[in-house]
Formats: sequence, C-alpha cells, structure tokens
Amino acid sequence: MQINNEAFITQKTFRVILQAMSHPGRVYTLSQESGVKSRESESEGLMLILRTLLDHEVGFCVIGKEKEYLETTISELTGCPVKDISDADFIIVSDCESKGEILKARRGSLEYPDTGATVIYVVEFLNDMDNGKPVALLRGSGIKDYITIAVRGLGKNELSHIKEINSEFPLGIDCIFIDSANRVMCIPRSTRIKVK
Repeated sequence: MQINNEAFITQKTFRVILQAMSHPGRVYTLSQESGVKSRESESEGLMLILRTLLDHEVGFCVIGKEKEYLETTISELTGCPVKDISDADFIIVSDCESKGEILKARRGSLEYPDTGATVIYVVEFLNDMDNGKPVALLRGSGIKDYITIAVRGLGKNELSHIKEINSEFPLGIDCIFIDSANRVMCIPRSTRIKVK
C-alpha cells in the first residue's frame, strides 16, 4: 500500500509540474499529502519535486546553504549521484541565489537541446505581482499575450542570468520555482523574459 501511495503522490506531482511547464508564469500548488519528512529548513515541496524527477540515471548538484547536507539527503532519497554543475542534469539553488554559478549550467546542443539542465530554485514566495509592480514579463508558448511574475527573495540577477542562458533557443535551461507553501511556477527555455 505504501508503494502505491508513493506512486500516486509522485504522479500527481509530475502532473502539476507538467501543467506549470505548459503554462509558464502561472502558480500551481502541490499536494500537501507528500509523506516526505523534512527538516524545518527544507522545503517539503522541494523534496517532493526531487523524489518525482530524480533517480539513479541522472546527476544533480546543490548551490547555496547546507550544500553538503542537502546533497547527502537528496542522494539518499533519490539514488541520484552528485555531479559538478557543468555536468548536472538538475541544479538545486537552495537559498534563492546562485551568485552567477548558474551560468555554468549545461545548455544542451542543437542536436539534443533537451539535454540542458533543469534548475530548481527554492524561493520565499511566488506571486504574479509584487506590491502591484511586476518584476518580470514573460512571453511565449503557453502564455496568452504576456504574464507578469514576481518571485520574492530571488536574487536580483537570477532572472537576467536565466534570460542570458536561454537567449539561443532551443539551447538553454528549464526552471522550476518552489516556495515554502508548496507553490510551484515554471519558466521553460522557450519562454522569453523581460526583466523590469
């Protein structure tokens, strides 16, 4: 019964992530029934996403606070090996800012653009506006006209870094943002970003 429940939870999580990738900039909420035990300093939603997306066939790295602890915990949870940032399939930015490290992320190739990394940011709060002032404007597939987003706590240069990395579509990275309330938002590599 435990295995079936875990499979059900990860399937629900995967559907939410897929929906968020299909509708960039929209905020969705992950199920609260994750069953993932986490420390107060960890995002339950992060652990649920990692358990859903990572396995022994992909590599990951962590940028930010508690790097060693998180790498050990994630490896034990998923069976996924730790890699250097330039070789990682998944990059977890645990405290809202990569300080430029994200620019080293794998961007894929013209032959295999889908081999670009997926970056998962743990942020304070996701919303479509921040005190009435948009932080960034998104355009592209899955967005009617445009959508404005605000990501509270995100380092001031992170969206500019993502824009730079994704400037040569189809090369680039896909981004998932998760906040402390298990809300998730995605910006795939095909989305155009205008930073305010």
